[in-house]
Amino acid sequence: MDEGRLTSVLVEFARTLTADFSIQKILDHLAAHVAEVVPVDGAGVLLMESDTEHHFVAASDDVILGVEALQMELQEGPCLAAYRTGHHVAVRDLARDTVFANFSPAAARAGLGAVYSFPLRLDDRQLGALELYSKEPLDLSEEDLVGAQILADVTAAYLFNAQAREAARETARMSAELAATLQESLLPPELPDVPGLQVAARLLPGWGGTLVGGDFYDVFPLPAGRWGALIGDVVGHGARAATLAALARYTVRTLAVLQASPRRVLEGLNHMVLARDEPERFLSAVYLTIRQSARGVEVRLARAGHPAPLLRRADGTVEVIEAPGGLLGCLPDPAVKDVRLLLEPGDLLLLYTDGVSEARRGDDQFTDRRLQALLSSTCPDPRTIVDVVIEAVLAHSGEELADDVAVLAALAT
Repeated sequence: MDEGRLTSVLVEFARTLTADFSIQKILDHLAAHVAEVVPVDGAGVLLMESDTEHHFVAASDDVILGVEALQMELQEGPCLAAYRTGHHVAVRDLARDTVFANFSPAAARAGLGAVYSFPLRLDDRQLGALELYSKEPLDLSEEDLVGAQILADVTAAYLFNAQAREAARETARMSAELAATLQESLLPPELPDVPGLQVAARLLPGWGGTLVGGDFYDVFPLPAGRWGALIGDVVGHGARAATLAALARYTVRTLAVLQASPRRVLEGLNHMVLARDEPERFLSAVYLTIRQSARGVEVRLARAGHPAPLLRRADGTVEVIEAPGGLLGCLPDPAVKDVRLLLEPGDLLLLYTDGVSEARRGDDQFTDRRLQALLSSTCPDPRTIVDVVIEAVLAHSGEELADDVAVLAALAT
C-alpha cells in the first residue's frame, strides 16, 4: 500500500469529520471510502453496545449490509471476534473457512470471497469493528493490514467524540425539560382579579425558547385587603437560574404576609439569596403592595437593581418611578427604599425586565426611551400594552431574543 495515499486519505478523512458529523454519518463515510486505502470491493462497520447488540451499522452496498446484520443474528463471525479480542481477524477464503461454520458459508452464498475485520478501539475501549470484503479470496499484505487498522483507530477516535457530543446533547435536552418544568413555577397559572385594577402580564423566553431564563412575575392577595405584585430577573439562564427565580417568588409571597413594607420584603429576599452561597448568582426585582382607597389605588413600591417602573398617567404623560436599591445577592444591605404612589382612574403602571430595554439588533438597543414613547402613544389597556411592547421588542430584535422578556401592566379603574 502506498503510504502517501494513506496519508492523503487520512487527511481528507480528518478534514471531513471535523464537521459535526453524527455517529451514523461517520460510519457511512468510513464504509464508503475505505476502499480508497485498501484493495477491497466493499466495507461494513458495526458499532456495538455489547457482545449481543449492535448500535449502528453501515455498509458500502446492500449485500454487505445484509451480511453485517447476519453476524448479529447468528452471534458468530469475524466482526464479533475482532470486537471481543481487540485484534484483526482474517478470513481469506470464505468458501473454505471452518472457523465460522455458520457465517462463512452464508457470506459465500451472498457472493463474497474474503473478509477482514479490524477492531474500532480507543485505548482500552472497544467500540465495534470495521470489515473489509472482497468478492474473491484475498490475501492482504502486511502494509494493507496496518493501513486498515490505522484507519479504524482514527475512526474510533472520531466516534468516541461523536458519542460524547450526543451524550452532551441528551444531557442538554433533559436539562431543558427540567427547565421547562421550572418555568411553570415562575409564573402564576393565571392572574387574579384585583379590586380597582385591570392587570395583564406576559413572559417570552429568549434563546428561541430552548432554555428557561430567570425572569418571573407574580400577583397575589395579602391580609387586610392588600395585594402584592412582583417582577424579577435572575442573572443568567438555565435550570439553576430558574430554581432561584422560583425560590425568590415563593420567598416574597411568604415574607409579604409578615412585612407590610416592600423594602423589608426585598431585604429578606436578599438575605435568602446570600445564604445560598452561590457565586455570581444575583437577581433584580421590583415588589409593590396595592390597596384600594377612597383616593384611588395606593401603591407602595421598592426596587432592587431593576429597570425603573413607568407610570403612564391618564393624559398620556409618562413618569419614571425612581427608587434606590442595588442588586440582591451582592451586599448585606441592598440599600432599597420604599416609594409611595397614588394611581387615579386611567393611570397605568408598567413593570418590565431588562430584556425589553436591552433587546438589540446589532448595536442598536431598544432602550427605555423607546419604551416610554411606545407607552405614551398606546391605548391604555393592560393587555394591549403588554402585547404591543412584546411585539415591538420582537420586531426590533429581528425575532431573535437574546434574553427573556417579561412585562406586567396594571391599570387603575
